[in-house]
Amino acid sequence: MLRLAPPLFIMPALLLSACARHYRVQGLVLDVNHGDKTMIVSHRAIPGYMDAMAMPFRVRAASELNSVRRGDQVEFQLVVKRRSSVVEKVRAGTSAEVANAARGEAPLPLPTPVDKLALGMPVPDFQLINQSGRPMRLSDFGGRIVAVSFIYTRCPLPEVCPRLAANFAHLQKRFREQMGKELVLLSITLDSQYDTSSVLADYAKRWGAGEGWQFLTGHSTDIQRIANHFGLVYWPEDGLLTHTSQTGIIDRDGRLAALVEGSSYEENQLGDLIARQLEVSHDSHRHALGAAR
Repeated sequence: MLRLAPPLFIMPALLLSACARHYRVQGLVLDVNHGDKTMIVSHRAIPGYMDAMAMPFRVRAASELNSVRRGDQVEFQLVVKRRSSVVEKVRAGTSAEVANAARGEAPLPLPTPVDKLALGMPVPDFQLINQSGRPMRLSDFGGRIVAVSFIYTRCPLPEVCPRLAANFAHLQKRFREQMGKELVLLSITLDSQYDTSSVLADYAKRWGAGEGWQFLTGHSTDIQRIANHFGLVYWPEDGLLTHTSQTGIIDRDGRLAALVEGSSYEENQLGDLIARQLEVSHDSHRHALGAAR
């Protein structure tokens, strides 16, 4: 279970000072509550103030949250006074968009797939082949949280596909008890002509993948359609594949709960997002049972 630190309303260490202190904070958005004007963020360590952790932050104005979504990379200024704290100057989006906004630059133009799903929409069912050569459908994992990422085994950049695989390996370790039963990881190749089931089987062994982590391949048109749903763009370049990085989180009802764009987030942040989804889904299930009685 994800344990959140309490909201930053009073910090005893700062009671000796009446002057506001300002901190630059970067993190990954786990949830947004517009009514309370808060967002739960798994943030990086804030030098001179606190370690990395997941906690709620309150914004100064509700409008600051209008463009903030679950799974966004976020950067903001935390203003801490003697008896309260507040967040302002929120920038949210992909890591590149946040960095560009901080520099006052326009985002880099990339085509947006017309079939990209909005958060809360049902993810269309699909069928691919796993590393053991068995056909698998998304609907096979109904009632479980499903994390989906896109990789290819020949990817030469350590900060892209290997990092995405390493993040899933971290999830598999952190959620060892839930793997396969409550949580499933799907790594879909973008290079289906090379990444056959046997190639993916070797790759899966390299990462120590268990039963709850499946590596999938299939027809290129099917993979293209699935990638479009998650907003992923890829194209051949100099004999390799250039692609954006998207990690989708599908809830127990088969709806897109979060979409993390990029690969520069820290592994614990993705784990915090998964933990939040597991916790929220448990709460919803308990509420449904209570209503039924």
